[in-house]
Amino acid sequence: MKKLLLAITLLGFAQLGFSAESEAVLSFRKVLWGSSKDSVYRDGKKLEFAKDRNSLIKNAYALPGDDMTLGAVKLEKVLYIFNDENRFYKVFLQGSFDQVEEMKFILTYKYGDYRNESFVDDSHIMQWQVKDVTFTLKEVTKSRFELTIESNWQASSDYKKNTSVDDF
Repeated sequence: MKKLLLAITLLGFAQLGFSAESEAVLSFRKVLWGSSKDSVYRDGKKLEFAKDRNSLIKNAYALPGDDMTLGAVKLEKVLYIFNDENRFYKVFLQGSFDQVEEMKFILTYKYGDYRNESFVDDSHIMQWQVKDVTFTLKEVTKSRFELTIESNWQASSDYKKNTSVDDF
């Protein structure tokens, strides 16, 4: 009986892992990857992004009045990053060091164990890959955490176009 229960439990966890792998991450807070900065609507309201002049990240914008939590994690910074064509492709989140374990829990719960890990200087870096979106959690020792969520929507879009060519 215990073996059967263990087998069912393991199968359930495996199923969760497979379902997380198959689900694409299409947006962040209802902002679709690839959206033009000047035409983003959420819940029927046009979003007005404000350039973050203090950021060292190119094309970084914040949303005035944005929710500064992710689950129970309190954030210090939420930046929406646009490419040179003003298309949304990345998010940068920053929080205090004491919140890093909760952030790691959220990512592991949703997407399973991280796939890549490295240690660079005073940072522990973990990565999750979900289809064409990469989650990179950087734990800066005794200082803060940084989470970057980056979509490779352009490559996916190009792939779809290139595999459906009917010109010849």
